[in-house]
Amino acid sequence: MGSRTDRAKKHARIMWRYLAAHLPRPTAGGMRVMDSATSSMLFLLGLAMLAFACAFACPAWASEPTATGEVSSQSEAAVQNETAADNVVNQRQVADNSFLYDTSIYELTQADTTYQGKTVQVVGEVVGESIRSQEDNSKVWITLEEIESSHESSISVLIGKDNLALIDTYGGYNKTGTTLQVRGTFYLACPSHEGIFDIHADSVTLVARGSVSKDEFRINDFIPGLVLVLIGSGLAMIYLFLRERER
Repeated sequence: MGSRTDRAKKHARIMWRYLAAHLPRPTAGGMRVMDSATSSMLFLLGLAMLAFACAFACPAWASEPTATGEVSSQSEAAVQNETAADNVVNQRQVADNSFLYDTSIYELTQADTTYQGKTVQVVGEVVGESIRSQEDNSKVWITLEEIESSHESSISVLIGKDNLALIDTYGGYNKTGTTLQVRGTFYLACPSHEGIFDIHADSVTLVARGSVSKDEFRINDFIPGLVLVLIGSGLAMIYLFLRERER
């Protein structure tokens, strides 16, 4: 069985033969002339045959794959493969409230018992120093402090020893500690650690490195004090001088 394209070509050839047989053509005595009824009928018949041929040809052309279509399909498949390869878990993804509370340390200090045992995610600065866990040698305690200056709050976090490699600086005097994002189970009163307020971390992610700042000697900061010392010394000398004169 032939394709639709072959059938369309066949109908086109039939139409052409029919028109060639009935169109005016030169004769020995000149051009043969048709009457108006015959010419109109042939014109309408030609249009009908042309429409009939297009009706068969167009669906066949649409169904036949083209090189452009094949290239587009291959491009779409490549994009889908790249998207699947990039579909990895982002440790710093935005929280989904159905299972995770993306909150702050200050908010946890104000939390009620509904947060007990919930998965939370906080960001804070590491301060103080790390302390080895007595219950598990593979764990250590760190202290995360609220980054916002308006709220001074901190929380103890139990992390794995392997996460210590992320910490380059512990916050203190003239030091800005490493900023970490911690995701884990929050305990308002931990049953495993004498009811303390803590987080048992499941994942720890580096947000920003720490830094150390040095004090700069600025003479301008000492000028007001020096002026006051000079004024006080001058008044003391005047007092001693007047006292000696009175003797």
